[in-house]
Amino acid sequence: MNVLVNQSSSLNSLQVLIVEDEAVTRTALIVLLEYQGAIVTAVGSIQEGIQAIESGLQPDVLVSNIRLPDGNGARVLDAIRRQSVDRPRVAIALTGEEIEAIRVDPESAGFQVYLPKPYDSRILLNTIARLIGA
Repeated sequence: MNVLVNQSSSLNSLQVLIVEDEAVTRTALIVLLEYQGAIVTAVGSIQEGIQAIESGLQPDVLVSNIRLPDGNGARVLDAIRRQSVDRPRVAIALTGEEIEAIRVDPESAGFQVYLPKPYDSRILLNTIARLIGA
């Protein structure tokens, strides 16, 4: 993985929630984002993501797979939005499946951006920085 490292990263102390059922992808995302200074909570299911939100987690960024064994990643996004409507949220859909409606209009599922798997680390980092306004 050849990723540009920014020592004064705009991801410093950013709270990120990853919802990804594939352990290898989840681990790679954790390493990538923590190395850039983010504070990462990673879970392997929709239910675990919702439990994290209900336990008080207030992520600045959600990176979620769309199709997980226990449902659609948009359910976690809904839980985040119910938690606090006045706090801006960034939601990135990350999936290996070709879902035409989301690819064409990611906001139709509540996400600002759709990124296909395998994901490009630079594109993911740049997308997060752009969406948080860094």
